[in-house]
Amino acid sequence: MSPTVDSSTAASTRRSNKVKEKVVSTENAGKKLCNFIVHEFRDVLRARSDSKAALRQKRVRVNGQLALDSHILEAGERVQVEIDEEYAIRHRLRGIDVQLKYMEPGLAVLLKAPGVGKPDVEWAAAALYIFDANSREQSLAFEQPTPWIAINEVEKALSSLIILVDSKEKQTDIIQFVNSGRVMFTISGLCHGNVEQRTVDGATSKSITASVKESIEKESGTQGESVAKLQVFDSWFAQNHIPRDIFDSVKVKVDFIVKSSTAGHLSMVQGTVTRSAHPSLVLRRFMFELGHPVAGAQSYSKELSNHRGKGSMLAFVSVEFPSLLEGNKTIIVSEAVSPKLLAVCKREEKFFIQRQMKIQAEVEKANASSGANQDIGSIDGKPAAYITGYKEFCGHTFHVTADTLIPRTSTEVLVKAVIDVLVTNPNSNTNPKIMDLGTGSGCILLSVLLSITSATGVGVDISKPALSVAQDNSELLGLAQRSEFLQGTFEQFTTDPAIVASGPFDIIACNPPYVSASKAAHMRVSIEYEPRLALVAEDGGYQSYRTIHESLTKGENILTSQGCIALEIGKDMERGVRNIFSDWKEMGAIKDNSGFLRVLVFKCP
Repeated sequence: MSPTVDSSTAASTRRSNKVKEKVVSTENAGKKLCNFIVHEFRDVLRARSDSKAALRQKRVRVNGQLALDSHILEAGERVQVEIDEEYAIRHRLRGIDVQLKYMEPGLAVLLKAPGVGKPDVEWAAAALYIFDANSREQSLAFEQPTPWIAINEVEKALSSLIILVDSKEKQTDIIQFVNSGRVMFTISGLCHGNVEQRTVDGATSKSITASVKESIEKESGTQGESVAKLQVFDSWFAQNHIPRDIFDSVKVKVDFIVKSSTAGHLSMVQGTVTRSAHPSLVLRRFMFELGHPVAGAQSYSKELSNHRGKGSMLAFVSVEFPSLLEGNKTIIVSEAVSPKLLAVCKREEKFFIQRQMKIQAEVEKANASSGANQDIGSIDGKPAAYITGYKEFCGHTFHVTADTLIPRTSTEVLVKAVIDVLVTNPNSNTNPKIMDLGTGSGCILLSVLLSITSATGVGVDISKPALSVAQDNSELLGLAQRSEFLQGTFEQFTTDPAIVASGPFDIIACNPPYVSASKAAHMRVSIEYEPRLALVAEDGGYQSYRTIHESLTKGENILTSQGCIALEIGKDMERGVRNIFSDWKEMGAIKDNSGFLRVLVFKCP
């Protein structure tokens, strides 16, 4: 069947374009022409709109004649599409939000919008060069361009300046300028915490390396482990082709600081990096080692809890480099801070104010005499529990002070585990005895006693002020007759006469300190209000578990013959704790509501 549109209607003045032809197969017979070209010419007409444009512009023929888009194809017919490369390139460019900021033969600087990825930027640079050259009457063929090469990293989520070149040779030339310190990248970034200018001013490669080594040595359990971690740190420089003294080439200026409900504070910084083709990575590592990681999900970053799954909050705002033209004139291209970064700051301040209003409402509700009249601004991120003096836990209200850890919802799993052991174990005593080791506010022990009315218990803590709070809670909950609180330590709780005399115990519940020193340095600011002794442990967070195990080995009479210990653990710590208690029988492993293993229960050998 012949096409029904007269070919004389074709534009006679159209410039010469390439023509691509395909023969209609038996499988495609019966299809409409418009559907055929959408599927069979996808390599040159990438979007359905491109196919429609080709039909509208009369660039599609069947057997050499123009045809309607509704033409039904027959097997053996030849479909020809005239490829208008200039139109195709312009059409694709319209969908890529980039701005040309500087261009010379074979080199360009583009400003990309949020959401534009590296492949699109590299293609856009080559396409823009074609149009730029033709505008200067340097006639270049309109054909699909070969993508250029990006010199610096691209964060898809943010607007950024990017240097691009058209060849490996020019890439080598630019990298040589980078290595010699003649290329300077300026990056704006949003970092966790209240960054002090003196902190970043005093940071050098020597001081950062010394700090890293000291931290590794403190947290490593063995000399071999310490050596292995140090080797990983040292190899990072070689693997990324980064000079060993790169941190001497980093300069950071603190622009402003905002309050955050999730991070305490966020600091907007502007960092300049030279002598590295990976400036974003270098700045992230620099700030990470100073304890103020960049907000984001990449390596050496830390996500904001309400902004997960995003790239790092970094954006290149200025690039300074020598031109590749004769004379190597210095080129400087600058842009304003990414609007998205500023929007995150405004959002965090908004959430902070909303949180403070909520805290203030809790203060007024609790009638906390010392805090009820505080100004919202003076609260400055202090946990609500320390202002109101109370915290809900396992459905009950507990008094807390700065001398006690704030009860966490995840710790309710430990309470449930203890109750399950005592209720389901057929060998349990009718009137079980419980020890809460490291009792703090007493919330674990008292919650168990409220659930098992025949039980009694002892809370042990090194802190006298904490024991006083626990005693107050026992009286408030009407449990003073069934609970006792004694001063003791992890090292001596199994040999202390007063504690031993209160036993033997059917189960010991313990939520020990398990945050490593390095993790504590990067945790949210709010934990600064809590007692460090109740949170942070040496040996990578395992020291308390080792000490408790050693004490239990010394004091065989502290538990009954069927006695157990239930331990709360941190994320991914189960392997280490199991190794420490390898001579005990594991009775249970319970996950929290987030799916992380939170409690391990062991039976004494």
